[in-house]
Amino acid sequence: MSYEDQSHRFVITGEDPDGRPRTIILWRETDLVNGKVIRRVHITLDATTVTETILTQSDAVEVAEAILAAAR
Repeated sequence: MSYEDQSHRFVITGEDPDGRPRTIILWRETDLVNGKVIRRVHITLDATTVTETILTQSDAVEVAEAILAAAR
């Protein structure tokens, strides 16, 4: 299951091969740093801050393309 809410948060839920529930949460943020707009994408696996990864916008695109390629 996957959904997007109004805060630009994307949630994907499912099960791993052993039947355990897994959740991936992705969200976008935009900051103004020293007069420059910085966009980041946060990825959280199984909804714990220990598993959070913060990517630049171009890194996030690269990861998305890699996931898409692996799924094909």
